[in-house]
Amino acid sequence: MHTKIVLLGYMGSGKTTIGHRLANELKLPFWDLDEVIGQMFGMSVQYMITRKGELYFRECEQKALKVVISNQAYILATGGGTPCYYNNLEVIKNSSTSIYLQCNPGTLAERLVPEKQNRPLIADIEDDFMTEFIAKHLFERNPYYQQAHYTIDANNSPDIVLEDVLSALDVKKVE
Repeated sequence: MHTKIVLLGYMGSGKTTIGHRLANELKLPFWDLDEVIGQMFGMSVQYMITRKGELYFRECEQKALKVVISNQAYILATGGGTPCYYNNLEVIKNSSTSIYLQCNPGTLAERLVPEKQNRPLIADIEDDFMTEFIAKHLFERNPYYQQAHYTIDANNSPDIVLEDVLSALDVKKVE
């Protein structure tokens, strides 16, 4: 059985939602990398990015990633940019089973516009330009995301996405 699973994907792709459900299904601990960063460094990711800058945040993110992956078993929801910085993707691929939750820009925009004030990287993007902004960002990040061990269509409901993840991992869902 897979006991070290890392979920990759753009913000809004469902990493935290699916991560919680997958952890419950597989009876593994769940970690959200943003929460780990907050606990380790005593400030929220939003505060860290707006007050200390993205570079400082990425350095903290790398340290937090290394702490989580040193555990024996986990489901980890990364930040959207985590695999794109430093050697994070290499570390993830060499220590765990990675799953890319792939969504199209339109789906992501629908999910993100209502909560964009909680997301510092998109808080200032006008709603009408959100899909275009996401499409550009995805184009830049896809070379990293595509290196995951598995790619799952995450445009669907959480129930369907969870079933698809379990199927990819060759795990039977407990009824």
